[in-house]
Amino acid sequence: MAENEDRTEQATGRRREKAREKGQVAKSRELVSLATMSGTLMVFYLAGASFVTNMSGLMTRLLSLNYGRDSIGVMRQVSTEVLMILAPFFIATIILAILSNVLQGGFLLKPPSFDLAKLNPMNGFKNIFSVSALPGIVKSFLKFAVGIVLFYVLIKKFIFVVPATAAMDITGIKDVAFSLMSKSVAYAFGTFFVLALADYLYERWKFERSIRMSKEEIKEESRESEGDPLIKAKIKNLQREMSRRRMMEAVPKATVVITNPTHIAVALLYKKDGNGAPQVVAKGKGHIAATIRDLARKHRVPLVEDKPLARALFKVKLDSTIPQDLYRAVAKILAYIYKLRGIAA
Repeated sequence: MAENEDRTEQATGRRREKAREKGQVAKSRELVSLATMSGTLMVFYLAGASFVTNMSGLMTRLLSLNYGRDSIGVMRQVSTEVLMILAPFFIATIILAILSNVLQGGFLLKPPSFDLAKLNPMNGFKNIFSVSALPGIVKSFLKFAVGIVLFYVLIKKFIFVVPATAAMDITGIKDVAFSLMSKSVAYAFGTFFVLALADYLYERWKFERSIRMSKEEIKEESRESEGDPLIKAKIKNLQREMSRRRMMEAVPKATVVITNPTHIAVALLYKKDGNGAPQVVAKGKGHIAATIRDLARKHRVPLVEDKPLARALFKVKLDSTIPQDLYRAVAKILAYIYKLRGIAA
């Protein structure tokens, strides 16, 4: 009980998706039953006359021994014709049953499972007399009660019409009977439609209540989907450390280091025989800049102080070539370095 009280938050999309994968959706069996009944009524309304004619013809042929006297052959042929006559009803009810299920919960492809515990009769008795079965018992009793009341109302409404049929011919009696049947079906359909709609709303409320989440569950789901912040921070630190180590390994091979002079240091690599422009292989501020300068001095990489150029180069992404608007400034520095080394630019 306390666990349900803790679950005060609406289910997230991921929780709903997991419930759907398990086949848990808001679904009313009453709506499915109503849909199948609607299929039967729809076919009877559209092709009722043809159904009566076909059944009458079948009975006439059967009583006239048109199918012969072989009981097995007669049964086989009559069964085939009955199935053909009833096929539209079967097809309509199946289609509407599937459609009602899809509209309530969409397509559910749940793999079949076999649970031996369901075969235990004791578990069956426990489910029948459990608290969770009480709503189903109440709904069944309510439907039975509504059916009794509806039957009483229809009988009371139509009982005064029956004596008048004594003075009618066959056509008049048929019309009255058809009218009474149509009204009965309309009353019954309307009543049970209201019950089915109420049952669907109840099932949806129960489903939403069953998948509610606690605040801790939402936090846990967020950590699972986005990653633990501590782990993410450790990964970022590790990536930053690896990038820093790679930069420091590239400094001894650099062609020149441009400084600010103390706050910024950017190491450039230019391959004279290559086709590309100078490349930023290391850069940093503060402590990292000092480390780059120390490594440059240790490995005799030229240090050139140029504050505007250092700030501009620092904006270039690591391992990227310098932009064209910096070509001229960098080319002057490279030419100066090559001149000092006695290398022709």
